[in-house]
Amino acid sequence: MVEAIHRSTRIEFSKSSLAYNVQYTKQVSGAKTLWLAVKSNAYGHGLLQVSKIARECGVDGLAVSVLDEGIAIRQAGIDDFILILGPIDVKYAPIASKYHFLTTVSSLDWLKSADKILGKEKLSVNLAVDTGMNRIGVRSKKDLKDEIEFLQEHSDHFSYDGIFTHFASSDNPDDHYFQRQKNRWYELIDGLIMPRYVHVMNSGAAMYHSKELPGCNSIARVGTVVYGVEPSEGVLGPIDKLKPVFELKSALTFVKKIPAGEGISYGSKFVTSRDTWIGTLPIGYGDGWLAEYQDFQLLIDGQKCRQVGQIAMDQMMVALPHEYPIGTEVTLIGKSGKYENTLYDLHKHSGVPPWKITVAFSDRLKRMVVD
Repeated sequence: MVEAIHRSTRIEFSKSSLAYNVQYTKQVSGAKTLWLAVKSNAYGHGLLQVSKIARECGVDGLAVSVLDEGIAIRQAGIDDFILILGPIDVKYAPIASKYHFLTTVSSLDWLKSADKILGKEKLSVNLAVDTGMNRIGVRSKKDLKDEIEFLQEHSDHFSYDGIFTHFASSDNPDDHYFQRQKNRWYELIDGLIMPRYVHVMNSGAAMYHSKELPGCNSIARVGTVVYGVEPSEGVLGPIDKLKPVFELKSALTFVKKIPAGEGISYGSKFVTSRDTWIGTLPIGYGDGWLAEYQDFQLLIDGQKCRQVGQIAMDQMMVALPHEYPIGTEVTLIGKSGKYENTLYDLHKHSGVPPWKITVAFSDRLKRMVVD
């Protein structure tokens, strides 16, 4: 998708807020090392925009989901540590070794196949252990031990550098399943050789359970919390301790006075009850501003203004208190005057969780670092 750089709609990303959230997360978790998840376009904030400023914000490494995300970062000239969290096809193992990625491995069979095609460049291996997420990774101690022994026996092709598990409910007030996974983790690794990178703390574990993870709490592998979203949405931790890292803004492209009884947008789901000033905005569900956000209060000139009518692919309309000139700034998420629209506000309005709101932002949205 083409980035719409000649359009007023944009994401304004705050480097200072990101840096603050990094330090706050390290402080709360006690982690000495923080790897920032920049998968899925940095949770919608912009893969390269965030990756380029991460190190100066206190981030010690990057985590992506797929090989191509890591390659894009490298091709942008960024030489930071990169972890590939998701499984990759074994035939691409030489590419992962070429770019010096810490590569997640879920089975001994994968290692045996990779051993046959790897060259002089060693593959840095991160072993996945399934303690209850039931997504990827080995489940038995024997399988884990066999993997470790294979890596040691084939050190000409592999470097055993990492091991991890992923907690499914570390941000849940009911921590029963977290405790079950934690206990399973320690049972599985007990007595086995551990590499230099032992990482189990996702955002929830880092914020609420770090002291319960002795020997495994020096690395925080996080995303949500650094992007300014409290993982439990205020249940287990204070929302106001984190800073929002972006604002979403646009500007009026057309303004007209509509008489009473007129339908607005597709299906005429909103009909004016009186003469109404209507403004048009160049943003729609094609940009990730979803249909679920219909009727959300936008901010214009320090006032709340209701979005009206069905949200179209590229445009939507807003009811204005009076005529505004074309080009007037509109804040969808962020501050205007005494009001602020947060991700939590949009979540309460739409039912869409904060991290899903940002991940939905499409590549067409212009992204810019503002401080």
